[in-house]
Amino acid sequence: MPKCPNCTAHTQRPDKEWNFGQFKVKMYKCTKCGNQFREYFKGNTLKFVLSAHNGGLGKIRATKETMDRHKTYQ
Repeated sequence: MPKCPNCTAHTQRPDKEWNFGQFKVKMYKCTKCGNQFREYFKGNTLKFVLSAHNGGLGKIRATKETMDRHKTYQ
């Protein structure tokens, strides 16, 4: 069972699977922190993991500075 590289929570099954060249890619989205990460397999061996940190494409974490800047341009 894969672990989120951001918060180490276990994930159940991949959201998406596809072949990328010589790799089999499995994409997961953590239900705890929202981080999106991908595992790359060559054969049955895990070769590496790519992760989008700080919530990935899930939760938007806006700081006060970005909120103030957004209000300025409206």
